[in-house]
Amino acid sequence: MGPKTEVIAAGPETGPSIRWRWPSPSQFLTHFCLIIALLIFIFPFYWMVASSLKPLADIYVVPVQFWPTRPTFNNYLEIAGLIQSDEIDFRGGISLSRTFLNSTFIAVVNTVGNVFLASLAGYAFAKLRFKGRNALFLSMLATMMIPNSVGLVPNYLIMAWLKWINTWYPLIIPGLATPFAVFWMRQYMTTVPDEMIEAARIDGCGPFATYWRVVAPVVLPGMAALAIFSFMGHWNAFMGPLIYLNKPELYTLPLFLAVLDSGVSGRPVPLHLIFTASFVSILPILLIFLFAQRYFIAGLTAGSIK
Repeated sequence: MGPKTEVIAAGPETGPSIRWRWPSPSQFLTHFCLIIALLIFIFPFYWMVASSLKPLADIYVVPVQFWPTRPTFNNYLEIAGLIQSDEIDFRGGISLSRTFLNSTFIAVVNTVGNVFLASLAGYAFAKLRFKGRNALFLSMLATMMIPNSVGLVPNYLIMAWLKWINTWYPLIIPGLATPFAVFWMRQYMTTVPDEMIEAARIDGCGPFATYWRVVAPVVLPGMAALAIFSFMGHWNAFMGPLIYLNKPELYTLPLFLAVLDSGVSGRPVPLHLIFTASFVSILPILLIFLFAQRYFIAGLTAGSIK
């Protein structure tokens, strides 16, 4: 919204001169509307953070307090299990610390396995020649058209037959190489010049050495973008843990939030703890996106250039 500057070249004696130009009314209106939209989108996040620092009574006070008048960090200590909490004890005694570690382990294992295995499969579909390659790839893509809700009951029966209920295996094993991840990496592998692969083979590299030393560094932006997508998907997953997990010590963070948001035996919903847990739950995603933003943007754009 600041004034524009225009540099006008001048002679060596006088030096450059600067002429100030204010934005036009249309530019001013555009920036004003963008700022209003930004405030609208940021306000829910601000309200969540501010409410996480309030006692429960201050959340319901009228008139509304837009800034904590009695800020406290007891909500974070209570939800982490560091101080006594009647609400946490009444809901099974499981704390945010345990569910946070559970979600972190499941998301990290799925992300690492998905990126590695999907990139291997994408390399095979894109650069290796074998019989039935196209038919196998199309068959895999066809599974993406099946809604996830259709497979809930069959998948549960399979996991029950394998005796994997109340374990993390149903949340990890099926997600180690998803069709979308394989398709994503295959599209990136097609951008790698065949001449690079042929040169690696002439130098004596086998298929895996060619993938690891030549192809993987080239498609690193796509792998980084896939890692962000995979981590976000498994971090926020709710339906799978809800179906397969019944033990509180195995709960993930979305299940913990659902338990907090339930009025058990008529007890009021602890909004101060819900706001606190919600802020903690989105913090890893926010930090990953901020620090990996360069790779994320590069991963979204690099695959379109061949």
